[in-house]
Amino acid sequence: MRLSGTLMVLLLVPDWAGAQPRERAAVEAVLKTWDDGWRTRNAELAAQGYTDDADWINAFGMRERGRAAILKRLQEVFSLPFVTGAQSRVVAQDVRFALPKLAVVITEVEREGQKTPSGEDLGVRRTTHQRVVVKQGDRWRVVSHLISDARDTRAAQH
Repeated sequence: MRLSGTLMVLLLVPDWAGAQPRERAAVEAVLKTWDDGWRTRNAELAAQGYTDDADWINAFGMRERGRAAILKRLQEVFSLPFVTGAQSRVVAQDVRFALPKLAVVITEVEREGQKTPSGEDLGVRRTTHQRVVVKQGDRWRVVSHLISDARDTRAAQH
């Protein structure tokens, strides 16, 4: 599913009046599959909440289109020992319904224990996930996922 228009416009719209607590819980349940997949290094679980044509960009600029490509990339990432030694935890999450069947979710995550490919500890990484989640039939799915990384601006690279 492709969405046209500007995402910034969606962020300015107040939380949709018709959003029920069970819809919010359903959106959060889809996002939890991502968290559980990362915790258990299960790429299939992490990728299951995406639409077939979802857009995904990680904090290092890797870009994929579609659940199958996202799954393949996650399988690759989960095979890297310098990535998999870390643990993530959600520190904040905001679900905003722009429309009854469209939510924008901002999630803040702290990740500790990750290393560079050369083995240097990255310290605590703070990432922000911005996801656009749509309701297709009776199921919520992620159609767009952008992960950003709070980096030290004095460092040449993270």
